[in-house]
Amino acid sequence: MNDTAGELEFVPLAANDDETVGQWLDLMALAAETGPRAAPPCNVDMVGSLRFAPPATALDDWVVRSGGRVVGALRLALPDGAPTARVDQLLVHPGRRRRGIGRALWAHARELARKHDRTTLTATVVESLPSGPAQDPGPAAFAAAMGAHRSDIPAGTHQWLDLDRHDPLADGVPAVPAGYSLVTWGTITPDEYAVPVSELELSLGAGPVDRAAQEVRTSYARQFETMRVGRGRRAYHTGAVHDATGALAGYTSVSKTTGNPAYALQGMTVVHREHRGHALGTLLKLANLEYVLRHEPEVRLVETANAEDNHPMIAVNAALGFEPYDRWVFWTAEAGPSD
Repeated sequence: MNDTAGELEFVPLAANDDETVGQWLDLMALAAETGPRAAPPCNVDMVGSLRFAPPATALDDWVVRSGGRVVGALRLALPDGAPTARVDQLLVHPGRRRRGIGRALWAHARELARKHDRTTLTATVVESLPSGPAQDPGPAAFAAAMGAHRSDIPAGTHQWLDLDRHDPLADGVPAVPAGYSLVTWGTITPDEYAVPVSELELSLGAGPVDRAAQEVRTSYARQFETMRVGRGRRAYHTGAVHDATGALAGYTSVSKTTGNPAYALQGMTVVHREHRGHALGTLLKLANLEYVLRHEPEVRLVETANAEDNHPMIAVNAALGFEPYDRWVFWTAEAGPSD
């Protein structure tokens, strides 16, 4: 039986609406029990996300109620200057599925995208790997039924490191290559590295970045830190400095939410192309893992993801004990003409 249009009420989600936010958090916890493998949702992190969006991105959050209760949720991410609206969250209460709520949320997403002058909707769907556990085919079938199709963007490989099964630090941290030194920092990047970190991340180490470009977008690193702190996250970084020039040759980052002591996220690892060939990527990851575990000894599971065509980084992760688990496949659909 479908929920009728009259029964569904779409409501913008605001951080100061305690009752609605509480129901939204309950919905995410329920959905996580039957969804793909992931760290459990952290309430501090999720409530913080309603106030602090990622850099150069706006978020538009909604819930849908039926009978006065939240039965679904939608989050659109709106990157600055892009024609796309990314569906970051489309959830239906497990007890209310197959009643048309998902379709109503998708229709609402298309309407919102048009209001934001976006021509395209994108979404990420979790699918099985040949060597991994079977994943629910429902999300891909739903995307196809809504008129979406697979994007040409390479899928992502989602990997997990279980420290109770693999100890990449058993042989210690490798020696630092001659001509380089390691530096560490926590959630807040030291002033001397804020712009170099931004350059490395935005260029993926491929080449020079024009520092006049608003001092690398007014330091992407500082914007990212604002989001992290606002969401109650903490982070651990290790960088490699080229001794002769003082340049930051590369860095890596691991972050944690407040509510999941056993889980950590391996984020960006990037080495400038002029400093590749010294195994700095592996060194940075191992040194940073040792740094994380000194401060977060309860961490047992570390997750990461890379584009499937990033074979070097996937190989580095595999050598450290990360195991592929599932694929993150990108889908796209037209938002339709503006009203």
